[in-house]
Amino acid sequence: MGYTQKSMVTAVLLFFLLSLQHNIAFSNEQLPNVIIFYADDLGYGDLASYGHPIVKTPNIDQLANEGVKYTQFYSPAPLCSPSRAGLLTGRTPYRTGIRSWIPKGKDVYLSEHEITIAHLLKEKGYATFIAGKLHLNGGIEMEDHPQVDDMGFDYAFIMHGGWAKNSKVEESNQEDTPRYGKLYPDNFYRNGEAVGATTKFSGELVADETIAWLSEHDFSKPVFAYIPFSEVHTPVASPQKHLSQYAQFLTDEAKQQPDLFHWDWHDRPHRGPGEYYANISFLDEQIGRIIGFLKSKNQLDNSIVIFSSDNGPVTREVRKPWELGMAGETGGLRGRKDNLFEGGIRVPGIIRYPSLIEGGAISNEPVTALDILPTLAEIIGFEVPSDRAIDGLSIAKTFSNKKLERKKPLIWTIDMPNQDDPVNEWAIRDGDWKLILTRDEIPKYLFNITDDPYEVDNQVNKRPEILAELLQQFEIYRQDIESDTILMMKQKSMQ
Repeated sequence: MGYTQKSMVTAVLLFFLLSLQHNIAFSNEQLPNVIIFYADDLGYGDLASYGHPIVKTPNIDQLANEGVKYTQFYSPAPLCSPSRAGLLTGRTPYRTGIRSWIPKGKDVYLSEHEITIAHLLKEKGYATFIAGKLHLNGGIEMEDHPQVDDMGFDYAFIMHGGWAKNSKVEESNQEDTPRYGKLYPDNFYRNGEAVGATTKFSGELVADETIAWLSEHDFSKPVFAYIPFSEVHTPVASPQKHLSQYAQFLTDEAKQQPDLFHWDWHDRPHRGPGEYYANISFLDEQIGRIIGFLKSKNQLDNSIVIFSSDNGPVTREVRKPWELGMAGETGGLRGRKDNLFEGGIRVPGIIRYPSLIEGGAISNEPVTALDILPTLAEIIGFEVPSDRAIDGLSIAKTFSNKKLERKKPLIWTIDMPNQDDPVNEWAIRDGDWKLILTRDEIPKYLFNITDDPYEVDNQVNKRPEILAELLQQFEIYRQDIESDTILMMKQKSMQ
């Protein structure tokens, strides 16, 4: 072969290699979709993969089998609104000004100064979507409150908060009036417009809307779908096939009148835990439908799929009349929704992303939903906001079972002066140790969570050196929250 022929072959080979290199680079630039499933009031022990002996959750369990399951995953707070604020911003909820759940019409909302995951992904070219329970302002109709578009979402199918409602089967102003009829919600809004009457239960409506929205995309641009289901918040309502699945756990009252609701159940016959079990399986089915659609479009493996819950469950330890009949499980952990014991804040946490996570992984690292934003930033490649405190930390290291090195402790807050036990407001964890403080910032409980995960042995008067160290860290953190720039901007704008 002559020199000219060799040169031509070399040139062609070089062109081929450069083209191949370009194609590989282009492939690497295909950003993953982000899908976040957020359950409502689902307990740490409510899934089969987290040890429930009865409830069947095959689709969520499959996510765990194909991803990483966290044994110490924490919600940002033990109540819905603050947890949702923390998840979306990566900031401990008191920084956002959301200190408790937001009643309809109350002048509390996620500030327009906050930057959410949706904002950051939208800047990266993502199409952004939310379907389910928002609960981050006083109402969808309140024009002076930031709404979902202000929070970075292009498309929204949402209810304000609380629970799925149907005005035709809601009780009257008399609390002892029963409700008859299927709880097909009529409190959803689509992009600001009331949807009105529906013919399906909440979870199915949310899954239908999600699949319909995903169907409109050819995935030439990545999608961010935030799907905060209203299940399994009371009152639970599920299709008959799921009720039949748990018929042995229903009383005759529940079997004979499946569509009977009371706001106040205290003098009614017991209905059994089957309705709660059915609602978990109903939730699991809807998640499976969305996962199945992504798989059918060859997008599942190109998606970071995250599953968790906003707080612990309503257990058989009822505190309000409308909580009777619930049967949430904490896996034996002390406490439940609305308090700072482990049962109120430790929740299921699963991440599936086969590009980085080997299926069946289990991580025992303490992590929190505040960590989701910085984790996505590391994986996808966007900057975490530098003009504000971000309390979360990227947990990408845990995908390969590595330890995290946190620069600050984990902290939880709850402001519920009207609850049965209004005393405890703060909790802080550093390493193995967790301290719970009263509203007056007085230490009340100190536990070694590794040695005593069920929080039985209070060490508050036994380990003065640990107590002193945690108190010092708490005071620094508390002062940092109270002087937070973004929080002060919100407070000034509301004056």
